[in-house]
Amino acid sequence: MSLSLTVLMMTSVLLVLSLGLFDFTFGSHLRRVSLFMEEDEQKMNWTGSLNVCQSMGSSLVTVYDQEDFDVLLKNNELTKNDLPGYNLWSGLHKNKSSVTTWSDGKSLAFNISQVTSIGDDQICEAMTNRTWRAFNCSDRKPFMCYKDNNYILIKEEKDWCQALQYCRRHYTDLVSISNKTQNDKVSEKGKNETFWIGLQYDQWTWADGSCSTYRKWSKPGEKSCSVFDTMGLYQVSCNVEKNPICTKGNMRIKVIQRKFTWEGALNHCESNHNGLLWIEDEEDQKVVEQWLNHTNVEGPFWIGLRQSTLFGFWIWKDRTVGYSNWKNDKIPAMPMSNHCGVIVKTNATGKWKDEDCWRQHHFLCEEEIVLMNKK
Repeated sequence: MSLSLTVLMMTSVLLVLSLGLFDFTFGSHLRRVSLFMEEDEQKMNWTGSLNVCQSMGSSLVTVYDQEDFDVLLKNNELTKNDLPGYNLWSGLHKNKSSVTTWSDGKSLAFNISQVTSIGDDQICEAMTNRTWRAFNCSDRKPFMCYKDNNYILIKEEKDWCQALQYCRRHYTDLVSISNKTQNDKVSEKGKNETFWIGLQYDQWTWADGSCSTYRKWSKPGEKSCSVFDTMGLYQVSCNVEKNPICTKGNMRIKVIQRKFTWEGALNHCESNHNGLLWIEDEEDQKVVEQWLNHTNVEGPFWIGLRQSTLFGFWIWKDRTVGYSNWKNDKIPAMPMSNHCGVIVKTNATGKWKDEDCWRQHHFLCEEEIVLMNKK
């Protein structure tokens, strides 16, 4: 996306907003964690904990990767209450049989898989030279998407869930295969690559239906629910009583360690994730600060803030700025201001400041949480 096109797009949005043609109402969108605390005698089993979370419009927590797990353990509510991991429910539970479907919902009518038993592992299928091979879903590989009758090989390596998210955002889904003829066509399109297809085997599922390849067991077990310890996930009976951790929000934060201009960061986030990060309210701001305090990457970080050179006020990509957290509580104003915005780590808080759009910085993208069952 060129700079001139971005400015034109933003100017159009501002013109519509300034005319009062639309009234936008948004809620906190970044994934955030809350701890439901009760006295020991009032702790709940797994089902009761899930019900409590759902009554608040959230669900039991899903962990997406090791960084996500590390941030979770450092959550202020957990450290404040000095809770050991064994007292906290996760959303991961065993409730699936060996029957599976393709990620796009199609039934498994054609099957040349060699998978016979998976235990507690999460197995995903890849294709190599017309054959299917099973790998851990957390492995990173190229992948094939489809749209209509077209197959698109993406050579960038992602884990299976990241591949699913990419295909659904840019095309239709990961490729599914219904017969030998289609299998040959997909293989021919993939040439000599080993690439993900849309088939996963997993007896465990997360309560909110999220796709996650995190499956770090601290030790093997034979139970059907899971709690956290400091090393990963630990299997327990679903009937024991623990405290639930609830999560809400549909976007995750991705800290990008490469450096780009603001425009380059925007293009990278829109091509590989869902866009540059935007912050709706104080709850979103707290989530961002938690990630900034965790990461070892030095700021400042580009976020989706841009100033209109026509109107002079600040906007996100497609909405005006409501909540703000500017440095010194002062909104940068023309003619002295720079026209792009960064967030900086300042005494454990993330203050916003204006910045020259052509400078190169690390940046924060947001990525939509993808569900296993397509809706």
